[in-house]
Amino acid sequence: MVRRWVKAGDRGSAGKAVTSESSESISSRRSRVNVVWHKWSDLRLLDHEPLWRAHAQPEPVLHVHLVELPLLSGASRVARIARCSPRRAQFWRQAVEDLAGRLAERNQHLVVKAVQDPAEYFSELCERLAVAKVFAHREFCDEELQTEAAVRAALARHGAELETCWGALTVHHIDDLGFDASDRKQMPLYKGEFQKAAKWRPIREVLPIPPLRPPPAVAAELGASLEETFGAEVPEEERQTFRWQGGESAALDYLRNYMESGQLPRYRGATESFAHGDDNPVNGGTRLSPWLAFGCLSARVVVKEAREWERRHGKSSSTAKGVGKTGSTGARLHTELLFRDFLRFSALAWGTSLFKIGGPFDVKGLTWRRDKELFEKWRQGQTGFPFVDAGMRELAATGYISHLHRQCCASFLIRDLQLDWRMGAEHFEACLLDHTPDANWGNWAYRCLQRPCLVQTRAQYPVNEHVTTVEVVAWPVVHDAQLEHTLRWLPELAGLPKDLAREPWRTEARPDKRIKIKPYKDSPLWFCAANRTNWDYEYFWLPGHAWTLKLGESEHHVGGFRLGVDYPRPLVPPLNVEIDLDALPLKRFVWGDTTPELRPHIWGGSAPRAAEAPQEKGYGKSRGKGKGSPHGEGQQLGLRGLAAVLGNAVESREKQPADRGDPITSISVIGGDGGSAPSKVKLYINRDDLDFTTVGDVESTQDVDLVEDFHGAIQFPLRAAKFLSVTSVCLYFPQSFGGERTRIHWIGLWGVGTDHKRQAVMTVYEARR
Repeated sequence: MVRRWVKAGDRGSAGKAVTSESSESISSRRSRVNVVWHKWSDLRLLDHEPLWRAHAQPEPVLHVHLVELPLLSGASRVARIARCSPRRAQFWRQAVEDLAGRLAERNQHLVVKAVQDPAEYFSELCERLAVAKVFAHREFCDEELQTEAAVRAALARHGAELETCWGALTVHHIDDLGFDASDRKQMPLYKGEFQKAAKWRPIREVLPIPPLRPPPAVAAELGASLEETFGAEVPEEERQTFRWQGGESAALDYLRNYMESGQLPRYRGATESFAHGDDNPVNGGTRLSPWLAFGCLSARVVVKEAREWERRHGKSSSTAKGVGKTGSTGARLHTELLFRDFLRFSALAWGTSLFKIGGPFDVKGLTWRRDKELFEKWRQGQTGFPFVDAGMRELAATGYISHLHRQCCASFLIRDLQLDWRMGAEHFEACLLDHTPDANWGNWAYRCLQRPCLVQTRAQYPVNEHVTTVEVVAWPVVHDAQLEHTLRWLPELAGLPKDLAREPWRTEARPDKRIKIKPYKDSPLWFCAANRTNWDYEYFWLPGHAWTLKLGESEHHVGGFRLGVDYPRPLVPPLNVEIDLDALPLKRFVWGDTTPELRPHIWGGSAPRAAEAPQEKGYGKSRGKGKGSPHGEGQQLGLRGLAAVLGNAVESREKQPADRGDPITSISVIGGDGGSAPSKVKLYINRDDLDFTTVGDVESTQDVDLVEDFHGAIQFPLRAAKFLSVTSVCLYFPQSFGGERTRIHWIGLWGVGTDHKRQAVMTVYEARR
C-alpha cells in the first residue's frame, strides 16, 4: 500500500482533521499559544494530564497529532520489513478521527500532520506561531526518548519549552513507587519483586475531561488529509471473532459494556497459562489491550471501573491457580496491569539494552540466524506445528493473538528456529494492534529470550533432536480443547480426525525413544518458567514423558491428506507428548476419532505413568511429586547405585521374586562424563548363571546402542515380545565412549505390573578392569 502525504484542497467538516494550509494567513496572525502534543500512544481526552496542564493556562491551546512516517511506512532495522501493517494503520487512523471528533464536540480542533521529523515540525511551528509551551507525556523507550530530546532542543532554540509528565502512563504513578524506576540498581529485576513493591502503593484519581480553552484562530489551517496518510480501509476478516474500532469513544463504550454485562467474573488473566476450559486466556481476556496501547483508554480507568463494579456487585473469586493467583477477578486484572507497569518502568531502566541481541540480561552463547526462508515460513504460519501456525495466521489477518499464542510463537522462533529474536519482535510490532515498544519488546526479551542460566545448561546439554518448546504441543490440549481455534485458521486440517489435526505429523511418523519432559530448574525444555515450579498441581494430566519420532517411516492415508503437500512438515522434529485423557481438567474435550492403534502413546487413566528419574548433579535436580498430587507414582524397576564403577566392563543383575514375571518396556542409563559413559548394553533375561567368564559366549536378548545421557531423560525401548515375563535381568556394559574407565551413576528399568521401587532389590554388582 502506498502511503504519502498530500495536502487537501478543502477544509472538510467539523471534527475531521481535513484542512488546507495557508502560510500567508498563518504568518500574519502570530499569537502566543500552548500546544498539546497527542502522540500515537495517548489518543484520548479522559485522564490526560498534559491536556489538563495546558488548559489550566490562560493562552489558547492547539491540539496536535504528528503521524511519524518512519513509524507508519518505514522499514524495520533488523528484518527490513514494514513497521506498521495496514490493519494496525487503520486502527491508528480510527483513533485519530475519533479524537478529532471528540475535540470538535468541545469546540476544539485537532491538527494532524504527517512528518518525517517531529523536531523539524515544531521548529517550523514556532516560526509561524508564538509557542510558549508544548505539553506531552514523558517517553520511556530509546527511539522515543531520542525524538523527545530533539524536540526539546528545537523548541529551546525558539524560546519555547517542552513540558512532559508521567500522567496515567501506568496504573501506579512513577513518583509514587517509593523508588527510582529509572535507576537499574533500584528498579526490581523481576516482575514478582516489582509486584510486591508496587501492589499496595496508591493509585491516583482519574482526571476528568476539563473545560477546554479555545484553539488559536489559525488552527483549522494547519492540518492535512488523513485518507492519503493512512491509506484505504482494510476489508474485514470473516474468521475474526472480535473486531476492534479505534478511538476513545469505542473504548469507553466497550469497557462499560464489559462491566455491566457481568464479564469481569470470567476474567482469568492474559498471562495465566494454567486456566483451562472455555474461560482460558485464549478466550477469557478483556480485549482492552489495543485501546490501552494507543492510549484511547488509561489503565487507571480500567482499574477504577473494575473496583467500582465489585463495590456494587460484590467480589468474585478468581479461579486462577499458581503462586500469587488468589483474590478477586478485579484484583487479578490489577495484577495483570501491574505486569504492564513493570515492563514500562523496566524499559526506562534497561535503556538501549532492550533492543540489542543479548537483551536486558546480556545473554551470550546462543546461536542466532537471519534465515529469510525460515522467517517467512514462521510469519506465514507454515511451521508444521498447528498451534503456532494458527496463531501466526490469526495475527497476520486480524492484528491480534492471545498472550499464550504470542509466547509460544516467539519462543519457538527463538529456541527451535534459532532466528534473531529481534526479527520476530519487529514482525509483532508491525502486526499487533496492541503493540507498544515496552510491552512487545519487553515480553520478547523478558519472557521468551532464555536467561543466562538456561543458556549455560543448553550449551552443556544441547537438545537438537526434537522441539524444545514443549508448550506448542501440550498447551493446545487444554487451551483449544475443541480445536475450534486451530481449525478456524487451518482449514486444510479440517478433514482429518481430531487427534491427527492436532498433530498431523502422526500420519507418517512412528515413535522412537521415550524421554522425560517433566521440567525442573534450568531444564532445556519448556520456555515458561512457571512450568518448572507448578508442574505437580497444574500439569497433573501430563505423566511427564514424550516420544521422539522418526518421520516418513510410516504412513496413514486419511482422506487423501498428504503431509508436506496439504500441510507442511514440521520445521523441527516434533514430540508426541503422553496425555492422561482421564485426568484432563476440562468439561468439554474432543481428542479425536482415530482408532487407538493409530494414536500410540496417548495414555488414558489405566495406562502406566512413568516415575521420575534422578537427575545428575550439575544438570538440574529432579522435582519429586508434591504433597497431594492428583496422580500417584508410576511403575519403575529401579537399580540405583554404582556411584563410580571402575573398569571397562560392568555387570549387574536385579532379581525379582521367583513367583512372578513382569514386563520391561525400556531402559535408562546415566553415565559419567569425559567419555566414560557406556556406549552399549547387552541385556539377558532370566539368566541367573551368567558372569564375566560366560557372558561373552551367550546370545543376548537384546543389544542397545546408548548415547551419552547425563540426566536420565532418554528411555531406550525394548522389544516387547521378548521382555514380557522377566524374573531377573543381567546387564552387560562391554565398552564406553572412549574413556579409560566406564562410569555408571544410575540404571532405570521401566515396566508395568509392579509396585513402584526406587531401591535395589536382590541386586548383584560385579565390576572388572
